[in-house]
Amino acid sequence: MRALERKLFRDLRRMAVQVLAIALVLASGIALFIGTMTTYRSLRLSEAHYYEQQRFAQVWSRLARAPLSLSREVRAISGVAAVEARIVTPAILDVGGLDAPASALLVSIPDKQSHALNGLYVRNGRHIAPGRPREVLVSQAFAEMNQLRPGDRLFAVACGHRLELTIVGIALSPEYVMQIPPGGLSPDDQRFAVLWMSRSELEGIADLRGAFNDIALELAPRASEAAVVREVDRVLAPYGGHGAYGRKSQMSHAMLEEHIDQLRGIALIVPGIFLAIAAFLVNVVLARIVATEREQIGMLKAFGYSNVRVAAHYFVFSMIVVACGVAISIPVGAWLGRVMSVFYATFFRFPVLVFRIEAWVVALAALVAVLAASVGALGTLRRVASMPPIVAMAAEVPLFSRTSFERLASQKLLPPAFRMIFRNVTRRPARALSSLSGMAFAVAVVVLGSASSDGIERSENVQFQAAQREDLALNLAHARALGTLGSFTALPGVRRLEPYRLVPARVEHQSTAQDVALLGLPRGGTLRRAIGSQYELAALVPNAVFITAWLGKQFGLRRGDLLPLEIREGRRRTVTVRIAGFVDEPLGEAVYMELGGLGRLLGEPETYSGMNISVDPALEHELYGVLKRTPAAVAVSLRRGTLANFRGMSARAVIFIRQIEVVFAVIIAFGVVYNSAHIALAERSRELATLRVLGFTRAEISLLLLGEIALLAAPAIPLGLLVGYGLTGFVVKAMSSTRMHIPLVVETSTFAFAIVIFAVSALVSALLVRRRLDALDLMSVLKARE
Repeated sequence: MRALERKLFRDLRRMAVQVLAIALVLASGIALFIGTMTTYRSLRLSEAHYYEQQRFAQVWSRLARAPLSLSREVRAISGVAAVEARIVTPAILDVGGLDAPASALLVSIPDKQSHALNGLYVRNGRHIAPGRPREVLVSQAFAEMNQLRPGDRLFAVACGHRLELTIVGIALSPEYVMQIPPGGLSPDDQRFAVLWMSRSELEGIADLRGAFNDIALELAPRASEAAVVREVDRVLAPYGGHGAYGRKSQMSHAMLEEHIDQLRGIALIVPGIFLAIAAFLVNVVLARIVATEREQIGMLKAFGYSNVRVAAHYFVFSMIVVACGVAISIPVGAWLGRVMSVFYATFFRFPVLVFRIEAWVVALAALVAVLAASVGALGTLRRVASMPPIVAMAAEVPLFSRTSFERLASQKLLPPAFRMIFRNVTRRPARALSSLSGMAFAVAVVVLGSASSDGIERSENVQFQAAQREDLALNLAHARALGTLGSFTALPGVRRLEPYRLVPARVEHQSTAQDVALLGLPRGGTLRRAIGSQYELAALVPNAVFITAWLGKQFGLRRGDLLPLEIREGRRRTVTVRIAGFVDEPLGEAVYMELGGLGRLLGEPETYSGMNISVDPALEHELYGVLKRTPAAVAVSLRRGTLANFRGMSARAVIFIRQIEVVFAVIIAFGVVYNSAHIALAERSRELATLRVLGFTRAEISLLLLGEIALLAAPAIPLGLLVGYGLTGFVVKAMSSTRMHIPLVVETSTFAFAIVIFAVSALVSALLVRRRLDALDLMSVLKARE
């Protein structure tokens, strides 16, 4: 074994704990990248497998009514590979054990177990049997939330008929991975179901014999979706077509994509931040090691070792640290990827999880770590190569110039120990700045790891406490005249009732399109309002609209611009309205208008299609009983149910990721603080040992060393909080999507948590360093380095 190799192993053995701390910081970033990227890739593969196996459609359209023969004309459109013409109708359910009414969609399927598109995956039970009346398959999410099994019965009101339905199977469909009720913002698994029923039966219930009111299409390879949508609209227009749309606008797929894309953003950004901090730490540690070994470097060069050879020695040292980090991170990242993939696959109820740890993900993580460490070590290695032997072998020249602090007359009033601490810090500003920066990053990563749930909590409060204040929302099958509100006001338990008009629309601007909900609200209403993320209220005006800030930014719109809206209900047409302002709403992509103004815009004044209701708790069960038998209602949505489901979906996923990030952030915080303290001890061991020989006690020299760390930590904390806030904003922006615009919010409790974690890390590091101080070998430290 050559001399430099022996020195390398001695250094590694001597600094084993320090090397491990740096390796853990690197491993945190690498493991988080491997885990999140593996989860992202596994979900993408599972989604693709599910869609392919069940032949998930690519284009849909609702319509009023068309003969089945029309489906052949649609099938003949260039680019269309397969067509499924079906019946879809809303229903109100009476479920045993559920006080409030539930909403459902009844979807027709072939009498025999064969689907052209959107095939069902039967989890439990069997498929419907020909000739057996009133058999249905129920969506798994609804069945699980309400503890339904094959053989159970449901009562439904659909198209004016009261039906007793028998559940024969629990099923999944790629079309309803995320079960979002009509007009809803998020899934409501407990109160919204999808029921699949024999076409022959649903034809009679919906009075659509030999007809259909919904169509799904599969496209041929390389077919133009836009061209197919235009042709489908042309063919279906005479039959009340609502406008065809592709997967991008299909509610379940769009929300699923947003959840998976958020994970991709986390996989790319957060580990990158962790690795950047790790690279900075490697640079600081290597620079300090070189500074403490300058005499050894000079001797090596004097004995004939070239600049390149000496620099390579320290580069190999840094690469061994990286190798240790990679070795730790691979099994941890694989385990983390498995845990996260199972969590999300269960969350999305994929029938099959395609889990793979792809070699390129591990290789990319290792390559990024090596590059990060190499960049971090580059400056130090350049200094090693340029250091002349005679300069390196000589002891470092003490700094005798007086600093600004030492020129202050008031500094003499401080105790000697404090003057020594301030003098050491101010005489080496670059070194102090690097230590301060490292500690600030330690605070910042804890803020970043903890703040992800703050924005979700603000979104929840704004949407379900400030904006939506109703107890329940009732959607009607058809728009009605405002004069009919009296029949609903007279229902038992109704304290306050406010009508609204909900119309599907499409915004088209500069060749870009986005499907939105055009919502008309009564002026001065209190049960449903347009509220921004900072709780600002949008005051609706009669002849203009408020749009979400996200929509305005995407389309480059400004206050006062004219906005073209394609109305996709009834008589389809395009109208133009002026933008009165923007509302920074955290959820959805709505366009708000005053109810009367919307009625006039549609040519249907004094109409409404739903109502928000405030309910007397003492009479709510009686009201629910009436609503379960109300044919006019097609969907009933309870705010508390929607809120509970939002918490169980978005909040649960974010908290799960937050817990993982916090663990790694704590590791990084400890690694940074411990290395800063340990390096300071290595640099000042001779000085501190000299003070011990001169009569200073262990407590006094501990005060000098740890006091210096505390002095640097004091400004590092507010700086770290500021940097953490900035990093959180960067991550929040990456996580925001079409339907979820997470506001940048960092609560005081998050800042407090980061400070506590940093303080605990500093305290533990101080105790470990204090043990090293107590074990100082005074004779060996004071020996001349020859």
